[in-house]
Amino acid sequence: MEFADLVRRRRMVHHFASRPVPQEVLDTILESARHAPSAGFSQGLALIVLDDREQLAWFWRATQQTERPQDAPPVVVLPVPDKRVYLERYQRPDKGGPQGPRATESGWPTPYFWDVDAAMACMLILLKAVDLGIGAWFFGIPYGHDELVQTLGVPEGLRVIGAIGLGYQADGDRMEGSSVTIPRRELSGMVHRGGW
Repeated sequence: MEFADLVRRRRMVHHFASRPVPQEVLDTILESARHAPSAGFSQGLALIVLDDREQLAWFWRATQQTERPQDAPPVVVLPVPDKRVYLERYQRPDKGGPQGPRATESGWPTPYFWDVDAAMACMLILLKAVDLGIGAWFFGIPYGHDELVQTLGVPEGLRVIGAIGLGYQADGDRMEGSSVTIPRRELSGMVHRGGW
């Protein structure tokens, strides 16, 4: 698929078929995250994959306070950026050493730069899913974050920044919500050349 078509076709899918995603297709989608930009090539992103039906039922109850919807995605990927990896990387001599400006969290111009890298990896996952004919949906975790990380064994101090649902689009799934009711902004309203 041409890149321009891929970008135009990318959208959040909210209704999924129960058909499982083949392991090789899922691995290809996840592989794309390895190619995302990474500050200092720190590569501090972990992905937790949930594809067991019982575990997914628990996930929906814990994080959305609802039973697993019938049209829920058969795979949920949880991105976990690890700031410890970034801080360790920027203590190495080629990045300024232990006394360098980014050797501590307060030295980063964007304190959560690792989240930006994780977001870029998520976008690559969303795009690769479209490229392979798989529906994708990035959504938040409004409830149960502490239970989620504790139950899944996420190291203390790390957090899940959201969730990516993956699966085949259900028959009849259509764009809905604000993406239908609110027009896309014009480029001229977004771009400020040479200043605001």
